Amino acid sequence: MRFFLFLIIPLFTWVSGLSQEVLTGLQTNPMVKAKALEISRMNLPESGLDTLPVSLPFFDDFSANSVFPSPNLWIDRFAFENDDLPVYPVNLGAMTLDAINDSGNMYQAAVPGPLNFIADYLTSRYIRLDSVFSPVPRSLTLADSIYFSFFYQPQGRGNAPQKNDSLILEFLVTPAHDSLTPGGTTPVPDKWRRMWFANGMPLDTFYLKNNKWFVQVMIPVTDASFLKNKFRFRFYNYVSLASSSEPSWQSNTDQWNLDNVYLNLGRSKNDTVFPELRFIYRPPSLLRRYESMPYPQYCDDPTNEIRDTIDILMTNRDIIPHLSSYKYYVTNTGSFSKTYNGGDYNIQPYNVIPYVTYQKFAHPAVPFLIPISQADSATFLMKHVLTDLTPGSAMGDTMQAYQNFFNYFAYDDGTPEASYGLTPAGSKLAYRFQLNKSPDTLRAIRMYFNRTLSNVSQQLFYLCVWNDNAGKPGDTIYSKLYLPRYTDSLNKFATYHIFPPLRITGTFYVGWIQTTDDNLSIGFDRYNNSQSEIFYNSSGVWNNSSFTGSLMIRPVIGKPIPLGIGDVEKNYFKIAIYPNPCNAGILHLQIPETAPITNITEDASLIITDLIGHISLKTRYQKEIDVSSLANGLYFLEIRNSAGIRSGIAKFIISR
Repeated sequence: MRFFLFLIIPLFTWVSGLSQEVLTGLQTNPMVKAKALEISRMNLPESGLDTLPVSLPFFDDFSANSVFPSPNLWIDRFAFENDDLPVYPVNLGAMTLDAINDSGNMYQAAVPGPLNFIADYLTSRYIRLDSVFSPVPRSLTLADSIYFSFFYQPQGRGNAPQKNDSLILEFLVTPAHDSLTPGGTTPVPDKWRRMWFANGMPLDTFYLKNNKWFVQVMIPVTDASFLKNKFRFRFYNYVSLASSSEPSWQSNTDQWNLDNVYLNLGRSKNDTVFPELRFIYRPPSLLRRYESMPYPQYCDDPTNEIRDTIDILMTNRDIIPHLSSYKYYVTNTGSFSKTYNGGDYNIQPYNVIPYVTYQKFAHPAVPFLIPISQADSATFLMKHVLTDLTPGSAMGDTMQAYQNFFNYFAYDDGTPEASYGLTPAGSKLAYRFQLNKSPDTLRAIRMYFNRTLSNVSQQLFYLCVWNDNAGKPGDTIYSKLYLPRYTDSLNKFATYHIFPPLRITGTFYVGWIQTTDDNLSIGFDRYNNSQSEIFYNSSGVWNNSSFTGSLMIRPVIGKPIPLGIGDVEKNYFKIAIYPNPCNAGILHLQIPETAPITNITEDASLIITDLIGHISLKTRYQKEIDVSSLANGLYFLEIRNSAGIRSGIAKFIISR
């Protein structure tokens, strides 16, 4: 039991009452945004089509990791197919229902308060529940013993649904149609019947109640009115948002995970098994500490950077043992190729041993090193293969991933499941990294900021680098004022270049100092854990983080890098202000000639904030502004265009 509980204990305290670090849900989903943009650009179908109903069996295990539900089976795309949020799913991947829509944004109905609202739908295509066509065509009757089943889990690695929140399943009674009346036709909407629901609860409570991470639901089809050629079912969830006086802390919430949705005839209440040999979690990194690291840094100490063993989670969902083989392969585009052979092993069924514990399968050795070279980067493909050795069996599973060595250190996998922030103003965040090849050059810091409601978290912060002092951040060796930058592309980090490049040695730390109470909302990867490397300071003392996971912050090390599209320097222009310091009442603004003219229109606004982020003055854009009402101190000025996007910034001082 200890094997399972060590994972769940730290997952479910989102706001630490004893600290000033806060973990919230996301307010946008970058994976959904990127997929929606891809579909729009490629003119792909946005959802499933009902031109031809699908035939039995209906089955989806959500293992394609395609972000949106498959249009071959589903007609909408509100739910989120992923392998990050479910905890111990039935197999790799699940479908998540939450408070974020199919464009990757929170629903407009997501207003903080006690009332809940319907958020995501997951709706099947029409299904032929009147007939089957193999081995011979015939009509279906209730005697065919048709069952609908699925697995569900509240929260996962997300936020726990509250008691008044729920997950609901409905069957379609009557499709929408036009009804003829003496006065013409009247549209009649779909009529649905509720078949099942579950109230919200935290995952730890759910597990203690059921002794299972996912619970299976079996529903017999006992009403002959459902046996028609346009049968349909749907799931949806009720969501509630906690009230908050700070919009930057409001976020996605109340996740539910679904797996192995299965509808077929010839079943019974005991037909709970869908025989399969499957991997449960995706391939781990070969590196001991990082998901990725600079290749020269790896090459300087490969023995201590490669793991001795890796952890693989696999299961046998059948009711009988299966003699199986497990191998993995590591290759690159050159001549390097290694094979690990775990031999043969009789995997016991899930109800006997849920997950394989056999050492050579569950914790295979890494009896080799990734080769070293003088190259700046390298990529290696790692492929895992599980095979059933029963003659004629097609059971088994395959998964693969890339081990990358580029120019940055990364503890994270590039996908946020949550949002990390600090409060109050003046709080510090530091992330620890270790050089093998020392000294080296810090060229940039890449950061993944999540959008917050109305982007109110877009406040200035000091990007900082510290040296080491006995295992904690020491002296500040770099500090510069910046703004968060958001992107809607998958795995898109904003790049903050360090000018001039910074010489670093041994252990170093990168992070920030806040200027406001707002949530800077840095991406937080809950799938990988580098908690021991995260430090925060809100009271003059550096403390280790209380949250399990990894920050999406990546220092860029080594040779010079070109300025690119993702560079922060191109996010906004700098406004020239004079006089500065200002000891009179009028401040003059000068816009650089290179500034995009479309950003400065009559609808643009000027906003002046003080050091802790409070708005001191707000007006329409003008080249001269009266600041006589401002007290002495440091202020930040910004231009926002008509869409509310920050276009230009400046810093000035009032000194009389």
